[in-house]
Amino acid sequence: MPSSSHYLLINPNSSAHITQRLVASARTALASGDTLQAVTASGEPAVVRDAATLQQAEYNAVALFEAHADACDAVLLGISLDGAAPLLRLRRPALPVVGMTEAALMSACLRAERVALLTLGPALVPLYAARVAQIGLSSRVVGIEAPDAPQAFLPATMGVHPDTLAALYAAGKRLKAQGAQTLVLAGAVLCGGYAAVLSERCGCPVFDGVVCAVEQARSLLRCKP
Repeated sequence: MPSSSHYLLINPNSSAHITQRLVASARTALASGDTLQAVTASGEPAVVRDAATLQQAEYNAVALFEAHADACDAVLLGISLDGAAPLLRLRRPALPVVGMTEAALMSACLRAERVALLTLGPALVPLYAARVAQIGLSSRVVGIEAPDAPQAFLPATMGVHPDTLAALYAAGKRLKAQGAQTLVLAGAVLCGGYAAVLSERCGCPVFDGVVCAVEQARSLLRCKP
């Protein structure tokens, strides 16, 4: 592993303010000397809200990957459904590609037996359930909550928004009542501060996907021949 690493952070949606959130989380996990390049898609979707927009984002992820991956040591995929992660790994097997939700789920499973996933937008719950099953963690994930919080997606909403935090806290309490011992925040828009505040309020570990992605990528780079 080199003394420092260069990470490529891909946001396959076109929302630059969400890229800023992803970067804010990623920078907290970088080691001294590490560098980060963040790229944002230029076309639709602005955010992923259903299977159709997820497919669009996957196309964007592949295009951004092919355009920028040559110069990096590892790729961080900044989309909460990890769209295109398996495909990108197949394209360049020697290059670590880490999806944010997969990384957070894996990290959470090392901390507790019963994990829950917390995101925004009830229409996405079946897609998250499918992603959890694809990763092979359905038996460990005791619940998925996705309250509505449209204000979280507004460009002017940076940091921790009180209304979004209240919705997440209420959902987190319901998940703990179902037996969850730790929570995974699945949503690029939930990076940049929510995990620490929710952990304190909910009284359990809460995992930020991009922070976990950086940490997992660093581990993969140590194993790289």
